[in-house]
Amino acid sequence: MTARSDQLIEGANKALVSAQRELEERDLEGASERACVAMLRLAKACLDVDGVAAGPATTVCSEYGQRFVQTGQMYSAYFRWLIDATDLRKASATDFAAAIDYEAAATVVERAEIFRDATVRFVARSAR
Repeated sequence: MTARSDQLIEGANKALVSAQRELEERDLEGASERACVAMLRLAKACLDVDGVAAGPATTVCSEYGQRFVQTGQMYSAYFRWLIDATDLRKASATDFAAAIDYEAAATVVERAEIFRDATVRFVARSAR
């Protein structure tokens, strides 16, 4: 694990703690936003292990899909979840009528936690 990937995973963990708290407080937009941030940081941690410094969310998603999903190193569901989280984030940020319901927020938080666990395992395996 590189120092950068370790920082990204730690940042993702902090975002997930915030997401869980906001979900409990029924701040659904906040919870969804934090879960999306966590997933993007986790994808960046994977990319960092592969020697890629990714920038904006669209680049992170694209690079992650090409490097890890198309090669079979990570499950394709994780890529779908990453795309769904960024889409949810965009919709809530740009369309005030697009309210996030509790189920959608809870799902994105749960998926981010699963993605975190898979990323930690992937980064640890890659460091060997």
